Amino acid sequence: MKTRYGAIVALILIAQLSFADNMSQVKTLNPESLPAPFMNRYSHGKVVPANAEWLYTAGQTGRDVDGRIGDGIEEQADFVMRNLYNIVKEAGMTPDDVVKMTMYYLDPADLPLIVAARNKYFGEHFQPASTAVGIAALANPNYVLEVELIAARVQSSN
Repeated sequence: MKTRYGAIVALILIAQLSFADNMSQVKTLNPESLPAPFMNRYSHGKVVPANAEWLYTAGQTGRDVDGRIGDGIEEQADFVMRNLYNIVKEAGMTPDDVVKMTMYYLDPADLPLIVAARNKYFGEHFQPASTAVGIAALANPNYVLEVELIAARVQSSN
């Protein structure tokens, strides 16, 4: 009887863990009723389950650890993305946990350089929900870019 009871309990636990694992993942939304994401570089939406731990970053600008502002868009973009990556890492998260990224930049022609820096730190297949906004100015006239992100790590139900 104990063996049968133990087997039943084990099967129930396996089923619960499997169900919880399937239900606890961030879901990507790219409905067929919308245009496909441009160059497959972002997602239209992300659904985060209730048991997630959230990270919201402040907007990061093109400054290095010593506060020096980068020379031009390439160096500033590198500083911005490295800073964001380091915040994500410090939170114990990975690029896969990033669900939203918002980029504010001065010159639309810089977008390919910004994306290249993003890919350097977050990977070629990085696809958070994403917004890119061309603006007239940032808080410091020497900044050409500011980026913020939101990440969510799903807590294990074990």
